[in-house]
Amino acid sequence: MMRRPGLALKLSVLLMLGVVGAMVVDFSLTSGTDMDRARVLVFVSIALAMALLAAVVLDTLIIRPLVRLSAQARRMEDRGYAEPFVPTGLDEPRELGEALEHLRQRVLAEREELQRLNAELERRVEERSLALAAAQRALVEGERLVAVGRLGAGVAHEVNNPAGVILGRAGLLLDDAATPEAAEDLRVIMRQAERIREITGALLRLGRPSRGERGAVDLAAVARSAMELARHEAVARGVTLELSCQASEVDADAAALEQVAYNLIRNAVQASQEGGVVRLHVAGSTLSVSDTGSGIAPEAIPHLFEPFFTTKKLGEGTGLGLAVAHGIVRDHGGTLTAENLPERGARFVVRLG
Repeated sequence: MMRRPGLALKLSVLLMLGVVGAMVVDFSLTSGTDMDRARVLVFVSIALAMALLAAVVLDTLIIRPLVRLSAQARRMEDRGYAEPFVPTGLDEPRELGEALEHLRQRVLAEREELQRLNAELERRVEERSLALAAAQRALVEGERLVAVGRLGAGVAHEVNNPAGVILGRAGLLLDDAATPEAAEDLRVIMRQAERIREITGALLRLGRPSRGERGAVDLAAVARSAMELARHEAVARGVTLELSCQASEVDADAAALEQVAYNLIRNAVQASQEGGVVRLHVAGSTLSVSDTGSGIAPEAIPHLFEPFFTTKKLGEGTGLGLAVAHGIVRDHGGTLTAENLPERGARFVVRLG
């Protein structure tokens, strides 16, 4: 319980009065002249005034500062240590106030550090939780793609042989076609058979990892070669191809990387309108392909690398090009990502490990 500020003053006055009273009684018993009594009264008055003055000084310079410090220390926690200590009084109360202020500042600093560490811990826990969830999704997605790839490879193997027979027989019949109409029908059959073989070939590549020889590969040279392969289709669609790159050596399967680059370029060309531009950029172990098309629907981005998923019109795509490219990049220990550009179009980025 906090002491009242006037208690020390009252005690001091009472003590001094008691001392003076005892002296007066003692003096009265030993001396009785009028002059002596006058002197006693003067002495008592002076002593009383000094007692009062001492009590006031003691209360002002020591007792009240200590009481203020005590009261502030008691309410410091309730106010969040926000109220600073203001040292007053003599040296001892002032030093005590300075020590309490130093303690308050240390408590505030340690509290801020604790809050910072707590926020950092929460951030790291959230990051790790998101990373774990992403890893789990990637694992499930990877297992699903492997299963789809194996199933597709089995189907492709069974379909590829009949498609080859159809293509060969149609070629033989084309040489002996009786009418131009029959010849055109046979050409249609051959084109569709070729399309079947293209699809089954992509399924077979999807179902088995690349077994090509790896070695030192110039990623810029791979990009140039893939661009030349896609140039004919780009010109036919009125799309310009641009390449900016620097010599960059990576450990990879050159043929597989060329297929990745070609699939990405071809996909970008098909996504562009006439007059559009497809840009290839190579820097270090990163290859990016961007276009000036309409971009990718946000809901489609999570499914871009799934087999048979396509945003193209019916008959314009198999939905396997990006899935195959994704599988090849994954086999190389890299990543293939897609994003919409701020202005227009989309960008696919290959990052090799």
